[in-house]
Amino acid sequence: MLKLLLGAAVLLFANMHQVAMAETVGALMPAKDIPYYVEIHDTMTRELQSLNANSNVILQRPSPNVRAWSNATRKLVILGSEVIVAYGSATAICVGSENEDVPVVYSGAYKPAGCGIAGKVTGMESTIPLDSLIDNLKKISKFSTLAILYAKEEQGSIMQMEEAAALAVKAGAEVIKIDVHDESSFALPDVDAVFLTGAATINQKENLEAIITSARAKKIASASVLSGTCELGVLISLSANPEHQGIGTAKMVAAILDGKSPGDIPPDKNPEAEMTINLKEAKELGFSVPFELLGTARLVK
Repeated sequence: MLKLLLGAAVLLFANMHQVAMAETVGALMPAKDIPYYVEIHDTMTRELQSLNANSNVILQRPSPNVRAWSNATRKLVILGSEVIVAYGSATAICVGSENEDVPVVYSGAYKPAGCGIAGKVTGMESTIPLDSLIDNLKKISKFSTLAILYAKEEQGSIMQMEEAAALAVKAGAEVIKIDVHDESSFALPDVDAVFLTGAATINQKENLEAIITSARAKKIASASVLSGTCELGVLISLSANPEHQGIGTAKMVAAILDGKSPGDIPPDKNPEAEMTINLKEAKELGFSVPFELLGTARLVK
C-alpha cells in the first residue's frame, strides 16, 4: 500500500510539474463569436497539441473596440504570455502598440504591412483580392446599388471598403458607405446588394444575423470577406482558408516557444482563397447562380 501511495504521489508531482512548466500563449480575438476567427483558433489549439507544444492557451474575447483590445493585451502580458496570437489586423496593431517585449503572431490579418503592423511580429496574411468577389456578386445579383459596411476604427476594414467601392464604381454601380457603429447601422438601406468587410462589429454572430435579417427582408444579395458567414445566411463569401491560417499560426507559435525570434520566421503570404456560395439563400432571394461559379465554390445547400 505504501508503495502504491508513493507511486501515486510521484505521478501527481510529475503532472503538476509538467503543468507548471507549460508556457503561456495569449490569444486575442477582436470580439466574441466571430465564426471565422473561432475556426482559426480551434484549429490552432488542436495543431499546438499535435506538435506537442507544452502550452496553456488563454483566450481573450473583449468588446470590439480599441480600448477593450488594449485592456485585454495588458491582461495577457500580466498573465505571463510568452507569445500573443492576434486575430485580425486591428488587434495585431493594438497588441503591438501596447507591448514591446512579447512576440506577436497575427492570424487572419488583411494587408498587415499596409495596416501598420510592426514590431516583434510575424504571422498569417489573409489578403484576398476583392475583384473576383465583387465580380461574382455582380453576376449573381446584377446590382446597380451597393452598400458597404465597414468600421472606421479598423484600418483593414477601411482598406477593404475603399477597394470594394472602387471596383463597384468601375462596374457602374452607385456605392453607399456605412460606418457600423451601433445597432441602427444593421438596418440596411434600399440597395441591390451589401458588401461586408471583416470588421469585428459586423462579424459578431448576433450582429451578422441582424444584418442578414435586414437583407432578407429587402431581398438584398450579400457578400463577405470571411468564411463561415454563408452558413449564417450570407449569399457569397471569398476568404482565406481558416484551417490553413490556424495550422500555420500554431507552427509559428511553437517555433517561438522553442526560442526562435519572430524576425526569423517569414510571414505566410499564401492565404489559400476559398469561395463559398449559399445556394439555399440564392433561391429564397430569387437569384440564380451562373453555372461556371458552381464548380469553383464550396456550396451551402
